[in-house]
Amino acid sequence: MRRFRLFLFWIALMPAIAAAAAEKVDLHMHWSLDPKTETWTNDDVRVVFPTARAGFTRKGAEPFNKDGTSIFHYWNQKGVITLYLGYRIIEDYPGASALRDDYLKNMHQRYGRTDSEVSFRLAFQQGSKRGSGVGTTCHFLSFPDFDKKPAYSEIGAVLIGDFLFYYRATFYDKSGLPDLSRFLQATGIRK
Repeated sequence: MRRFRLFLFWIALMPAIAAAAAEKVDLHMHWSLDPKTETWTNDDVRVVFPTARAGFTRKGAEPFNKDGTSIFHYWNQKGVITLYLGYRIIEDYPGASALRDDYLKNMHQRYGRTDSEVSFRLAFQQGSKRGSGVGTTCHFLSFPDFDKKPAYSEIGAVLIGDFLFYYRATFYDKSGLPDLSRFLQATGIRK
């Protein structure tokens, strides 16, 4: 009798197992490139990476990075912005807050002390795609990449479905932060 009940249990469980096995997770990002303008568009999230945006020039594009995360670098005379797009499964973060917190911890270990930190919420909207997240701006007293001079560095991340869209920006002085805000708004991210 016990074997029969166990048999019935497995028979009842089979549709659920089959459905789970049939559900396949595609961890490949889908991209489009406009060859005339050299603009990359992520077809999954609808994020656009043009050669120039809000006073910044793109200096590097790695949509097919071997670790699965896409990376785009932008700069102007005041500083640099790096945008990242990846699956949260590959990034190994449950959400935007965990990613931001880990980045902040690493930034403190690498760059040392700050005399100010301001955290804020972020919202993403591009067409029908929406997401939310968090960010933090830090003023580091000595920044190695800028000849050990003080610098403002900001990390922000939004979760859009299963994707983490995040940025890291560093500027010589506070006047670069409004430029960053304009750049982010043009990308679909608002503070």
